[in-house]
Amino acid sequence: MPPKLSSEKRMRKFLIEHLKTRRIFGARIAEGEKTVKELARLNMAPQVFLFKNLFSGQVLYSQVPAYHQQQIDEQFLRPNWQNRKPSRRNDYWRIMCVATFDNYEYAVAAYKGLVDLRKTRDVVQKDVAQSLRRKNDDGNIWFQGQYRPTYTQEAVADLAHVIDEFELENTKLTWENEWRRGEDKFWRNDLIEHDTLPPFNAKLQTAMLDELRIKALEEFGKLREQEESKNTEQIQQSEQPVIA
Repeated sequence: MPPKLSSEKRMRKFLIEHLKTRRIFGARIAEGEKTVKELARLNMAPQVFLFKNLFSGQVLYSQVPAYHQQQIDEQFLRPNWQNRKPSRRNDYWRIMCVATFDNYEYAVAAYKGLVDLRKTRDVVQKDVAQSLRRKNDDGNIWFQGQYRPTYTQEAVADLAHVIDEFELENTKLTWENEWRRGEDKFWRNDLIEHDTLPPFNAKLQTAMLDELRIKALEEFGKLREQEESKNTEQIQQSEQPVIA
């Protein structure tokens, strides 16, 4: 077997370091908050992904179909024994909902709204939020094992509130389970369409989410083409001379 070239060794070392970094911190593409231009440049669809933690019930928001340690650090600002900072372990996180919006502006606004509501509940109005949560006999947040369903319920309520407050029309919510969204009376049916995710193997979650991204991006492109074509026709009609 011929000896490896120095360039091959350097490339192998680079790939090993990259895999180690990804294993520790997560997908690099998920790092940092994305603007409208950045989402378009990265070829992302106007979406927000809600990942639920199977161990604790906590929910992580992401603008891309992946997550990073930096997102966990920014979204869980005041951890305590009832709301610990969750681990980034891949086997802990499962997709709960994929919110697809009408445009990038809506998607960015929804993501910021969800993160701000989390910050308000955990930092600004911590005592108020705590008083509204279901308690056990000891006066602590109700739990089973280490799982506290109140965090998942709060994330769903925040999503409904953001869509309602910002009037985000033509929003499509795709749920991992239909019962997760609760009763219809809590949703603006004039703004939202509900759907469910197809059955998938947990090991193939990333591939499934990427397929949803590609599909949403294609539909988004078609809608934009239709709008541009309609606008062009209107301009051409307005420029036609009026015959007396």
